[in-house]
Amino acid sequence: MNRTTITIPTLTLLLAIAAGAAAPAAADDAWQISISGVSAQSTAASGSNGPIGLGASVEYRATPRIGVALAGLSGEIDGLDIEFFQPGRFGTEIRMTPILARLDLHLTPGRKADLYLGPVASHVSLSDVTVNSRGFESRIETEDQAAWGAHAGVDVRLGGGNSFLTAGVTWLDLPLELEFDFDGPTLESGTDLVALPAGGDLDPLIVQVGWSYGF
Repeated sequence: MNRTTITIPTLTLLLAIAAGAAAPAAADDAWQISISGVSAQSTAASGSNGPIGLGASVEYRATPRIGVALAGLSGEIDGLDIEFFQPGRFGTEIRMTPILARLDLHLTPGRKADLYLGPVASHVSLSDVTVNSRGFESRIETEDQAAWGAHAGVDVRLGGGNSFLTAGVTWLDLPLELEFDFDGPTLESGTDLVALPAGGDLDPLIVQVGWSYGF
C-alpha cells in the first residue's frame, strides 16, 4: 500500500477527533447527497492508485444515529500484477464500478463533525483488460462480482449551513475472476492458449473526499 492511501484516511480520522469536540451543530437533515473524488488500491495484490475517479451517494437518516445509503463509485487500479500460465508477472489496469448499499451508524450526530461507520454490500462491475507482452496481445475478460465490506467516514459542517466537507474509506472483500483469450502462441501439444482461467483477490481500499448537502 502506498503512502498516499495511508495518509488520507489518517488525516480524515484526525480531523474527526479535532472537530468532534466542537459544540453541537443544527439538527441533522433527513436526506443527504454527496459528490466526491475517488482513489482505489488493491490490498491483496501489488498495484498503485490509478487516475482519480468519481463517486456519488444519497443517504436517508431514519434516526439521528441510523442511516441507509446507496452509492455509486468508479475507480481504476494501475500496475496490477497478474500471473499468467507461464513464469513472470505482467502489469495490467482494471477499472471497477461498485454499487454500494450501506448501513451508516452515526457516532456523533448533531456535532460539527459527524463520524460514522458500518457494513457494506456491493455489486461490482469490472472492466475487461488488454495486456501487451512479448509482441502478443491478450484480452482479459472479467466477471462482475458481489462483495461485502465495511466503511467509515466523517462529515464536517461548513459554517452554519447544510453543506459539508465529507471524507471516508471503504474496504471490499472482492474476488477477481479472469479469463485469458490469447491470439498467437500455442502449447507444445498444439492446443491454443484460449480461455485459461486465473484469478485471485482484489480487495480494494477506496478513499473518497468531496462535498455533501443535507436537506
